[in-house]
Parts: sequence; structure tokens; C-alpha cells
Amino acid sequence: MKNSCLSLVSLGPGGLEYLPPRARQVIQDAEVIIGYSLYIDMIRALLTPTQKIVESKLGEEMDRANKAIELAAAGSRVALLSSGDVGIYAMAGPVYEALRARGWQTGDAPDVQVIPGISAVQAVASRLGAPIAHDFCTISLSDLHTSWDMIARRIDAAGRGDFVIAFFNPRSCNRDWQLAEAQRILLLHRAPETPVAFARNVTRPDEKIILTTLGALDVTQVDMFTLVLIGNSQTTRMGDQLATPRGYTIPASQTYEVSKDLVGLYPITLTALHNAPVVVIGGGAVAERKTRGLLAAGARVRLIAPQITSGLQKEVDAGKLEYVARNYRAGDVSGARLAFAATNARAVNAQIARECYAAEIPVNVADAPNECTFTLPAIARRDGLTIAVSTVEHDPSRAVRVRDQLSRWDELA
Repeated sequence: MKNSCLSLVSLGPGGLEYLPPRARQVIQDAEVIIGYSLYIDMIRALLTPTQKIVESKLGEEMDRANKAIELAAAGSRVALLSSGDVGIYAMAGPVYEALRARGWQTGDAPDVQVIPGISAVQAVASRLGAPIAHDFCTISLSDLHTSWDMIARRIDAAGRGDFVIAFFNPRSCNRDWQLAEAQRILLLHRAPETPVAFARNVTRPDEKIILTTLGALDVTQVDMFTLVLIGNSQTTRMGDQLATPRGYTIPASQTYEVSKDLVGLYPITLTALHNAPVVVIGGGAVAERKTRGLLAAGARVRLIAPQITSGLQKEVDAGKLEYVARNYRAGDVSGARLAFAATNARAVNAQIARECYAAEIPVNVADAPNECTFTLPAIARRDGLTIAVSTVEHDPSRAVRVRDQLSRWDELA
């Protein structure tokens, strides 16, 4: 090891037999060892009385990073420890944050080197067989530094993309709901039978692995030392192991698409919308048109959009509807009798539709007729008669023309 050097050392998943040889050498050459007390306990057998040991508590990552930089800059050979790989949700991040704040550049003191290691997801995968043999991603469920809104968007994107997913930091005493919410989001995209593994302290004496499914996932079996691995649409269970093929040799589950054949159509009139909860997501002209119709029917409308038209704003100011000034979030349609996806983002509307399918909530999707579970006909009312004309969204202008012609027909009087 160089003099005046800060080494960011990966300890691997836990057992000393998985400690990389380069990491072992750096630890033995270091004058100062810094780390979370649990990590130091993992390699205490390698330490000598001449080494200075600086232990700290969980949650003191930035303090550890700054202390390590200061000691290395003062001329010491410092080894800063992390379990798994130091660059994956570990101490390399805080160290480089602290270095950036100091204006540090490559070549400045102290010298910094990163010693790679076996990450938790690799160790878990090795125990399970071949669960990450195709595209996979890792997502931390800790919202300490990242908003839950952003985390939920990433979970949804990974679900839509059919990635195998490894959840780090899935649950703690103060964070006990995020994993259940992640499960709910993924069930919008994956079958309840999707294989899932809970892997706790892999390669350590108290290692424990539980195999279950996405639908049967029990969050109470998970803690902060657990990695949760969610299979994709192709992952299969083989006894106590999981395997994900390298490609889509098994037909993937088909995207939900509502049939628009006449056989599948059954026109009805809703007669009990008074005070019924309805969600409209979007704030443009289309959302305004749908909202006005719903208000006229007496529905209790909840409007969700970061910005809305002046016409909608007047309805809000008049107290006629509830307005939530933000983007759509997973779970927004919960409890609704009907839902309307009318944003200007195709991916968001598709996500709303999928959530409604899973919750069996009728949904109208403004920009994708094939994703609607109900459509809105052209309506005319005259002398107690209601005329509804529909082309099932294939040619709305034609429906309007026919409605207008019928409404002028004298024999309707």
C-alpha cells in the first residue's frame, strides 16, 4: 500500500473465505482501520495490536468518511471498511461526496484506491443457482436519501421492464411499509406465482434463505440484513434454487389489452354515480371535459395533476372537486369507482391502466382505446330521452355526427 493512502476496502458478504486476497493484504498493511463496528468484527482476527482501530455506529457514514480522509491526508495508511462491494450502496459513495465537497481531484492528497469485492446480490445469486443470468437491477428501499416517489417510479419501471430485482435495505424498525408497497406495485406487472427469495446474512453463520412467491410475500420475515430477490416472468423454481434463462425462450406473459370485438361489448348506463368516488388523472382539456361530465352526474371527483386548466381551477375554487397538485403516484386509484387516465404522458397513462386492471377498477385511457375497460359515448339529452352513440373510440367524430343528426330528428320529440 502507498504511504498517505485511503483504501476503500470491500469485505465481501461476510465469511473470511470470501474476503478478496487484495483486500486482505490492504487490511494487513494499513495503519488505521475505520469501520462500522459489525464490519470490524468480521475481520478482527486479521488485525494486530499496532493498528489503530476506529469504530463507529450505523448511521455515521459521513463522519466515518471525513475521518478517513483526514487521517489519510495527514499521512496515514487508512483502510475504510464496507461489507459486500464498497461501491454498491456502501462507503465509496459518502467518501466521494466528501471529497467532492473539498474540491478534490485525481492526483490530490490523499491517494484513494477502491478495492472491489463480492456484493450481497452476487453471494445470494450463487446460493440460489442462476437467478440473475439475464438482465437484473438493484433498488434500495431506503428513503433516507431518495424520496419514496422516486423509488416507487423505479420499482414500477423495473416491473414494466421485466427485470429481476434485488431489493437492498428492504425493511427496518423505522421503515416497515416500503416492501409491502413495492410488492403491490410489482403485482401490477407480474404474476402472484413469481418466485421470490429472502436471503439473510448469506455466507455468515446465521445464514437463512426463504423461498416464497410475490403473492405470498410476508414482509415480517424480512429485516435490514435481508436481501430480497424478485424473479422475472421467466424465473423458475427448481427445488431450493432459482433459475432465470438467458433469454425469452418461454413466451412472456401478454400485455393486457381489452377486446373491442362486438362480442365483448355490453353498453350500460351507470345510475348510481351520485357521490361515487372517481379519480381523474391529468389537468388538460381532455381531463376538463371528462371532469365536467362527472360533476354533472354528481360524482365525487378527485383530480390529480401538477397543473390544471383555468376551467378546472374554477371548479376547484368553487369547491366542486378535490384537487391534488402533483404527478400521479402508484396507489392513487385505490378506492375509486371509476378512473380516467388523461395525462400527456403515454407511459403514465399505461401505468394507471395496469393498476386499474389489477384492482378491477374500470378505467378510461384517453390516448389508448385498446387499454380502456369502458369508453364514453357521444351523449345528447332531449325531452327526457338520453341518446348515446359510440364507435368504441374507433371514430369519435363519427359518433358525434350521428348523435347530432339524431338529436335533430323530429320524431324523437
